[in-house]
Amino acid sequence: MQTLYGVEASYIIQEVPEFMNLIRMETELFDFQQNTFMFEQMDHADFTKNVLVEAGLFEGFFKLYYIKSGEKGETFNDFAIEIDSGSCLFTEPLCAFTITGGHSEDIQMAVYQFQEHLVFTAKEDKMVYFSELHLKDLIIGIAEAYDIQVSFLDLDK
Repeated sequence: MQTLYGVEASYIIQEVPEFMNLIRMETELFDFQQNTFMFEQMDHADFTKNVLVEAGLFEGFFKLYYIKSGEKGETFNDFAIEIDSGSCLFTEPLCAFTITGGHSEDIQMAVYQFQEHLVFTAKEDKMVYFSELHLKDLIIGIAEAYDIQVSFLDLDK
């Protein structure tokens, strides 16, 4: 997973080509989708935020996790932005966890139970499961019920 910084602009940003061109020329833009500029470097995101604030076009700033491949859950579109090369998940409303122990049959049964609560499952080096943050206790309860161990990742880093 790679951290990106998102800067959301007012919906009219695409009608103001001067700002679009300025941002593209002065920064290394990772992607632009749904009125959101995405950057790998915080200083480029800060520059864009400042330009948009000055112009009265700033809507929001957030951290994203860019993941190249995975499986979308039913609520994916509420918590992510899809781009051509992968998915960008909003970190703030989500928790992420991995399964760290348990018998394979128990793990499989727990995964079936988790699936109805998952926003996204990242399939990179290891499986990382993303759920809504307010469901963290439910995830822990499912893990305990199936006698498996889960480890939550710190998405604030």
